[in-house]
Amino acid sequence: MTRRRPEICAIAATLLCFAPFVARADAESDARLAAMEKRISQLEQKLEASEATIQKQEEMLKSQATPAVSAGSEPSSIDAFFKTVEVNGYVAASYMYQLNNPDNPIYANAANQFNLDHNTFNLDGVKIELTRPAANPGEAGFTVDLLFGDNGGILGGYRFNNGFPSNAGVYVQDMYLSYNWDDVLFKFGQWETLLGYEVIDSVLNKNITQGLLFTYAIPLVHNGLQASGKIGGGDSPFGWVAAVANGWNLPTDTNDNKGILAQLNYSEGPLTTAISTYWGADGNTGFSGQDVNTSNQAVVLDWTGTFVANDLLTFWSNIDWGIQRNVNFVSGPNAGKKLDATWYGIALGTQLTFNEKTYAAIRGEFFKDAQGYRILVGDNTSAYSLTTTLGYKLTQNLLTRAEFRYDAMTTDGPGAHDFFPQGGATSATDYQLLVQGVYTFD
Repeated sequence: MTRRRPEICAIAATLLCFAPFVARADAESDARLAAMEKRISQLEQKLEASEATIQKQEEMLKSQATPAVSAGSEPSSIDAFFKTVEVNGYVAASYMYQLNNPDNPIYANAANQFNLDHNTFNLDGVKIELTRPAANPGEAGFTVDLLFGDNGGILGGYRFNNGFPSNAGVYVQDMYLSYNWDDVLFKFGQWETLLGYEVIDSVLNKNITQGLLFTYAIPLVHNGLQASGKIGGGDSPFGWVAAVANGWNLPTDTNDNKGILAQLNYSEGPLTTAISTYWGADGNTGFSGQDVNTSNQAVVLDWTGTFVANDLLTFWSNIDWGIQRNVNFVSGPNAGKKLDATWYGIALGTQLTFNEKTYAAIRGEFFKDAQGYRILVGDNTSAYSLTTTLGYKLTQNLLTRAEFRYDAMTTDGPGAHDFFPQGGATSATDYQLLVQGVYTFD
């Protein structure tokens, strides 16, 4: 034991020498730790202050929202108004070729309202429609429906520009105010007729071209006051429409007479049907240019029906009968006579849907123009038409269609052959091929 005492003394002396250094290191570590805790505390205080500032700014932004671009001086009310306006329309272009290959391609087609020119690429129409529906009682709305392009020029009567066909026309198809008074909807302005199965917008029809009844049997638009509602109210399948207008395709009244329109309709399950009538004296001259006194009445009765057999098959039909009193015939076989001109016709059609993209439609028509008043100068005029259309949707909005149409006309007068093939000859028949593309938007 005595031999180890010097070693123990040496170790003790060594520990005593390092003790000050160890104490100094502990003091420095404690100082650094205290400084770090102080720095963290300062950062936490700054973070809390920043979060409080951000919260105050968010509350200020919410209370003082930035106005919408369209808002003007009253952003909330105007912005809310525009949200209630529906915007829709379409762009349609086509190509038409007549197999008769007429010498003059302008107005070569004498059988339908539009697609008149042979071997022509055509801007059928550009439609822009703004609508604020008056769906509920007490609500007011409006519709502005403008049609540009070739069809607009045809309907507006200014299709030619410096002697050449022009697609620069614009036509006011619909433009009216609306008001819902206790579930009776009033329209005041210009609106499409109640009569007929087909409408002006080709994309809403099953075929590209409109038929004989659309073109020759009925008016297309009226300017006046219309009221419509449900018989019995609520969800009744029976409806009614009554209207007074300037007349037959007249935006402005040219005499003191008015046209009266009425309709009774029914729609439930697979069946939709309507009986409509027009009665008025407006000086309508038909297509043959005969003279009609503005005090002489015209009457048209119209029936339409649609039956949806299933999701794939639909049938439709349309029957028209019309009379124009006291027509003064100035040309043709009835020249110098004053006669009551009558016309009538029937159209039958079907659509077969193959799948969500593809469908086929067939339409057959017969039209009788007894005195040669509605179609062409003649007597005992008859017209026939058969149309087949195949449609295919390239996308949800882009519809492509191809169509073959056959037309024939006979009459006892000098206009027996109203189609003009190449070489200056005339023909009682006509064959057309059409393709069309339509992009719809809403």
